[in-house]
Amino acid sequence: MNWLTSRSAPLVALAALALASCDTGTDLNVDLPDTTAVSTEYKDIPLEVSTVRLSPVETIKTNQFLVGRLADNVAGLTTAGAYFNVIDARDVNTALAVTGIVPTDSLPSVFTAPALDSVVLVMGYDRVYGSAVTPARFDLFKLAAPLDEREVYNSSSTATRGATIAQDLRSRLDRTQTVATAAVDATTTTPAIPAGTTVVPDPTVRLLLQRTAVPASGSTPAIPGVTSGFSSDLFDQLKVAGFNQTKLDALLGGLAVLPNANHTGSIISFSKAYKQRILLYYHHSKSPPTYSSTYSIYFGPAYSSISSGYTSSRDPRYFTNIETMLPPALSVLSARSGAVPPAVLGGTSYVQEGTGLATRVLMQGRVTLKRLVGSADTTGVIINRAEILVPIKPFTNALYGNPSQLYAVEVDANNNVLQRIINFLPTDRVVQADGADPQSAGAPTLGVLNATGAQSYYAVPVTSYMQAYFYNKLGTVPAALVLAPNIRASTGLALNRAALDAANIRLRVYYSKKQ
Repeated sequence: MNWLTSRSAPLVALAALALASCDTGTDLNVDLPDTTAVSTEYKDIPLEVSTVRLSPVETIKTNQFLVGRLADNVAGLTTAGAYFNVIDARDVNTALAVTGIVPTDSLPSVFTAPALDSVVLVMGYDRVYGSAVTPARFDLFKLAAPLDEREVYNSSSTATRGATIAQDLRSRLDRTQTVATAAVDATTTTPAIPAGTTVVPDPTVRLLLQRTAVPASGSTPAIPGVTSGFSSDLFDQLKVAGFNQTKLDALLGGLAVLPNANHTGSIISFSKAYKQRILLYYHHSKSPPTYSSTYSIYFGPAYSSISSGYTSSRDPRYFTNIETMLPPALSVLSARSGAVPPAVLGGTSYVQEGTGLATRVLMQGRVTLKRLVGSADTTGVIINRAEILVPIKPFTNALYGNPSQLYAVEVDANNNVLQRIINFLPTDRVVQADGADPQSAGAPTLGVLNATGAQSYYAVPVTSYMQAYFYNKLGTVPAALVLAPNIRASTGLALNRAALDAANIRLRVYYSKKQ
């Protein structure tokens, strides 16, 4: 026996043993001792689907708030308005100082003879649904009382409005700004780049509440004044020593930002990337010459926009109210139990963030082990992998982009979300990720959008869930699963919508069965 043969023989034997341990006797076409023949295959189960509506949507302290009005041929007319508690700049400035940012706000009461110049409400946005060419038009109202810390607010909630602050305030949505770029010195491999300027979008809404008139001077034309009783009253309070949150609440209570009655064609998504505030510009005579200063009244995600060290729990309360006038094809969804079959919608079902539109897939009595294996004998069936495949109809997202993910929520026959008690608290039954306890919470499965092929689709992993479902280990058996882009724990708020290819939504199950 040569060296190569004598050294390789043990390795060949080990490889054969490893192969036998990974594959079944049936796969190798041999009957190995102490093994059981196993067949592995997969099956697609077509699902009966319909469009339903899980409303209201959670909008309290989400990463975005929405304001505007927009009509489209699917969801009808959607109107969004936002309601806020307000805080004065003192605590926000303290939080800013901790992060190393030097606050610029100063109370007018610390200066001699402060005089108001202008008041502007500023809000930064991250997206415009609809037209960004037509200026947006807003109405501002006081709230009769601050939002209650113990009250539940969502997309169906409203707050009692007080006096009108201003109506039909307008702001462009296509504003740009010029940003200076510094020069870059030459290196041994690259030439020098001179200093220059770049024009970039300026995604900020600015609503002028008050402005002091400025007379003409030389070639500079006069600037007309804009009066505001609210702005004058607020500045009068700020000029008195001892201004605090209690005095602000008595004066303002809270803030409602709503679309004007004549505003149509867009809904603006405002984000926590920008500190939303009412900004007062004023001057004073600290000593000659005249000095200018500012003071801010904040609302929305005032703290969580500063840095990741501040969570939304510290933000003053705010929420978005979303009203939808459904078109005739979806009118039955005004009731929670309503469902629209795909035949009514041209073979389509819908999911949409913000409005509650979702797709229901029936489970009870339709998805069974017997149907899966095609036999009454279901002994020894093991679920190796399962996923709900949800294709999107091509070329259907011109107005809204597709949601980035889908969740699966258990519901009863009337589309009410099922709940179970976890740690003494009622908790929505959201399908959990593979490997997690199917009766737990906190790790929802996520069907992420796959847009790499010819047809975009979602694949919702449900392996652990289907194993528990088939063997009746879920407690109450759900009538259906609802595929929705939002759940109660979602932090984002958008209007993204997907039109799904209803006829091809299916449950794909890979399973093994001992022979």
